[in-house]
Amino acid sequence: QVEESMMDVYDHVYEEVRRNASSFRRQELTAIHKAFLCCGKHSPFGDTTNVERKTCPPGQASDAGQDCLREIQFFLKKHMYFVTTLLGITIGFTVYGMILTSFLWFSIHFSSNLDRKGKYILR
Repeated sequence: QVEESMMDVYDHVYEEVRRNASSFRRQELTAIHKAFLCCGKHSPFGDTTNVERKTCPPGQASDAGQDCLREIQFFLKKHMYFVTTLLGITIGFTVYGMILTSFLWFSIHFSSNLDRKGKYILR
């Protein structure tokens, strides 16, 4: 859902810039292009070179192969893999710690050594 939302936001901003050329939306689109190191998209609605010329960082406007929708999808998949791995390791350590803590609690709770306190005899 995150991936679809990000791509929808990019589509919305891109199409608003293509239709209106609003300065605020153009700044947003330029920031997205800089963040994901991409430029434009393949649009079924017509020519997009005018939008890309205004919003892409210098040197990237000529690279037609850097479709932002693909770059956003790749970026999110890569980072979601990292987050999933980190979350799995964290859950593993949490369960391991809970097991060790329960063994410690049971050993203290059911220990018979604590009942002997003060009953030692020196010879």
